[in-house]
Amino acid sequence: MPRPRAEMQSWVRIEEDTKIEYRADPAEVLIAIGNLPEFEIVATPAALRRLLDLGTAALDRSGAAHTGQ
Repeated sequence: MPRPRAEMQSWVRIEEDTKIEYRADPAEVLIAIGNLPEFEIVATPAALRRLLDLGTAALDRSGAAHTGQ
């Protein structure tokens, strides 16, 4: 049976002081957000790069909307 490409079990709100840690190896990266129970993201390096690229685009759009552009 093939593994699912993505799984979603809950959501997380990240504030400026939210605890964020990571563990990385060549095959995957784990990002732990918050305190116990942590919200965890497990991704391949390519998938994490895609997430970060989209996050950067979202920040750029948010900044432009804030300045009225």
